[in-house]
Amino acid sequence: MIDSSKSLGRLSWTEVAEAARRDPVVLLPIGAIEQHGPHLPVHEDSIVAEWAAYRIADLTDGEVDVLVAPALHYGHSPTFRGFAGNLSLSAETLKAAVRDIIDSLVRSGFRRIVLVDNNGGNVGPVSGAAIDSRRDLDVLIGHVYPWQLGYSLMRDVYEKPEVVYGHGAEPELSAMLAIFPEQVDLSKAESGGLSHESGWTPTSYSEAMIDGYSVPGTVYWDFSEVSENGVTGDVSAADAATGEEWIRRVMGFCAEYVREYDRNTARS
Repeated sequence: MIDSSKSLGRLSWTEVAEAARRDPVVLLPIGAIEQHGPHLPVHEDSIVAEWAAYRIADLTDGEVDVLVAPALHYGHSPTFRGFAGNLSLSAETLKAAVRDIIDSLVRSGFRRIVLVDNNGGNVGPVSGAAIDSRRDLDVLIGHVYPWQLGYSLMRDVYEKPEVVYGHGAEPELSAMLAIFPEQVDLSKAESGGLSHESGWTPTSYSEAMIDGYSVPGTVYWDFSEVSENGVTGDVSAADAATGEEWIRRVMGFCAEYVREYDRNTARS
């Protein structure tokens, strides 16, 4: 659903210079290449980030002047290094790359930039790049994280979100069934759990139960040490109709965020 009229990458350099004079909002999709279980592609975060950026551009068309920059497909995913296909940048490299891209956009005349970042491991590095850019370039960088928004906005859809939510499960699996069904192999989908073989009782990527307390403790293991198939949550709850609701809610929020960003950053 790429709209060439919204694609910065399809413009010539002279067209880019002309576009910058309009002072558009530039969306920069950022993803990752990491495992999401046996049934989902390793580039899931990246293709959804790019799809989301163009969806935002479509939803705000006629209201906000939006351009979508070429996607940065690689991110920071060190916790998944035990799984094949994990192509991860260091935190320092990702921060430097995002900072350099922002700097290049500013040098080209763009002042309004929103990061469409779709990987949890990216948040620290890209936030650091955005904060440095505020200090050094006097630009106010926006940020939306579709997958994380889905966890917050979709809880009432499920009877027990704490059971079905997880990596490779809900709500991202339903979203993928609605957006990229041809890249989902449900014949290989299997629910996941966290292994207790280490002696710990893991509750997430980096947390474990501590006896007598309702809050977990933090442990920095590799995810492959506590998950055999890379999946947490219940894959049986996924369906395309739920994914359409994910699109409505999450993309609705992202579009409204960009409208708000546009209102508050427009130069008179």
